Amino acid sequence: MGQQTERSNFMNGNSDDITKAVEGLDIFTKNYCMNCQKTEQSNDLVFRCSECVFKDKSEKCLIKVFANTHKHNYPMENFGSMGSH
Repeated sequence: MGQQTERSNFMNGNSDDITKAVEGLDIFTKNYCMNCQKTEQSNDLVFRCSECVFKDKSEKCLIKVFANTHKHNYPMENFGSMGSH
């Protein structure tokens, strides 16, 4: 019984909900990928892609790859701060 309680505490609020996971990735990209301060200063979009660890060797965004290759019900038309590229 003690082990079951420990697992329940560890899983508190977690679930296998891919739609919530993709929503979390969307929130992450909107709060990290675009450098808002530099975008405001330059009046042009500035992203942190060059320092991002979520890209593959071809510079493809692995967050968008994940979101685009897993089945979920999250609307992708406005996913991330990078647009639909």
